[in-house]
Amino acid sequence: MSPRLYEDILEEVEQIGVFKYGGLHNWGKDRNVEGVIKKHENAKEFLKVKEMYDSLALFSSGWMDKVLGLTDGVTIMKEGVLWKGCVCSQDIHCAPSKGYFCRPGRVYKDASVCARLTAGTHIQSF
Repeated sequence: MSPRLYEDILEEVEQIGVFKYGGLHNWGKDRNVEGVIKKHENAKEFLKVKEMYDSLALFSSGWMDKVLGLTDGVTIMKEGVLWKGCVCSQDIHCAPSKGYFCRPGRVYKDASVCARLTAGTHIQSF
């Protein structure tokens, strides 16, 4: 499986919204959202209500527990998974065997995206 066409641009736009402008992640996406619960000022109250109405965790999942900070391990770090929508920090996160490497965004240089590099491509590396 390969990244979507122009995935790097889509990821850069999302990082602009989340990091540059302080936006919130879409919790419905399967993404690394370490610490996202801290961006919500009523998080503690939400977790209390969640526990009160779902004490048996019938409406919970392992992923959501990680996102909510109830368990550890929301960040997935293995080869080639980050082109799926996460912030890379090393080339190995992107799928270098398929020509995708971790690079700064084209416009928002603080973004970290998995970009496809071809012969003659000169994109600044980290």
